[in-house]
Amino acid sequence: MLRLFLLSGLLALASPTFAQEVGAAALPSAGQYEYVTLVTVNGGSALLDYGQLKELGKQAPVTELEKEFVAVQNLRRAMLALNYLTGRGWEYVGMSSRQYSSGETSSGTFKIFSGTDYLLRRRKP
Repeated sequence: MLRLFLLSGLLALASPTFAQEVGAAALPSAGQYEYVTLVTVNGGSALLDYGQLKELGKQAPVTELEKEFVAVQNLRRAMLALNYLTGRGWEYVGMSSRQYSSGETSSGTFKIFSGTDYLLRRRKP
């Protein structure tokens, strides 16, 4: 009983200032990586989603991401696009699968699509 009382007393007196702290240099900076999602539909066509709402058909690509967007669209296949992007310094992080419907057709049926999203990242230059 005395041991439990002594232990609880020591724990009550313990200060959180003695806890181990991680220095700021050990934490990764917020802008260390840039991310893109390679979106595929029915295992075929591929589209690079990098979070920009810009129609690239109306103007020439400017940034490196825009140029990669156009290159991935021209490849038209998911595996070719993944190989192309990993060759350009992107690394695979993860993937998710999804299914969605295009809505009811004129015959009263639904057309179901399946898609796979591949998350990729690379270090910012």
